[in-house]
Amino acid sequence: MTQPHTNKRAATAAAKNLLAARVTLVEELGEALDAHTKAVTAAEQAQQQVEDTADTARKAFDAAKAGGWTAAELNSTGLHPPAALRGRPTTRRSARNDAANSAPPATEGTYPAEPLGDDDAAPATSAA
Repeated sequence: MTQPHTNKRAATAAAKNLLAARVTLVEELGEALDAHTKAVTAAEQAQQQVEDTADTARKAFDAAKAGGWTAAELNSTGLHPPAALRGRPTTRRSARNDAANSAPPATEGTYPAEPLGDDDAAPATSAA
């Protein structure tokens, strides 16, 4: 009587192919999240630069007024100070950054908050 033959190499190769496809998806997700993080950082840095240069321009406008120019004269030459930013407290940015560094970004409930455990794994199939 011969025992059933299992092709261990073929089964291992098939399992590795299945895992490779799943690993590729995780790699792509990681790359996409890294790109998003870099874009958010670049946008925050650009916004900070906008705020800094606007502040410098407002100070220069005030210095011109202190030097004898009137706001009307400066405005008539096309020189207008940047509008002051409204509704953007500086503590909001630091609180957002703290939250971003300590927890994953909030989603609309489409992804699990914690890693899947054994209870969440696909049910095993048995040969009948």
